[in-house]
Amino acid sequence: MRTKTLFDKANLKYFFIWSISLLLAGLFKLIGYLYPNVSIINNFLLLLLVFGPALLVTIILVFNKFSNS
Repeated sequence: MRTKTLFDKANLKYFFIWSISLLLAGLFKLIGYLYPNVSIINNFLLLLLVFGPALLVTIILVFNKFSNS
């Protein structure tokens, strides 16, 4: 019997979403640092960009776990 690990193929889409959100947040933070007058990016928006998709994926996983049991 094979046990499920964190890095199964089914979970790779969640890591992809998380890595894309980190990349976008870092890119926006870099652009905001280089051009401070052009874009207004505060720390709260950066926090939402980084942890928002991860929180959404966590909520989806919890609901799927409770609906399947």
